[in-house]
Amino acid sequence: MNKFFAVFALVAISMAVAAPSSPETAARRALPALQHEEIHDEFGQYALRYVTAEGTVVSERGRLVSNPDGTGHVLVTEGETSYIGDDGRTYVTKYSAGFDGVKVEGNHLPVAPEPLPAQ
Repeated sequence: MNKFFAVFALVAISMAVAAPSSPETAARRALPALQHEEIHDEFGQYALRYVTAEGTVVSERGRLVSNPDGTGHVLVTEGETSYIGDDGRTYVTKYSAGFDGVKVEGNHLPVAPEPLPAQ
């Protein structure tokens, strides 16, 4: 569950980078979602998608996957967020959280340097 919140925090930060620069943009961003779909099941699995007036699209799903050792299940989360920045470019952030940790990718995000080889 902590991975889930970490992914949401990263997405929120990436969306905050595109803070409104004009009253018109701010007004559009205050409008409710144009589309909103959300499905949940009794096991905690879910899928959601929404589209806002300014062009932000969020889609995410969480599904239960068996532990490799067969002792239970883990909720694996995958999603994508896209928005149009003040510069007119579309920014896409893809993320996942599961057995292999949290992964976030997007062409607009900084890339960590390669680690130095051990000596």
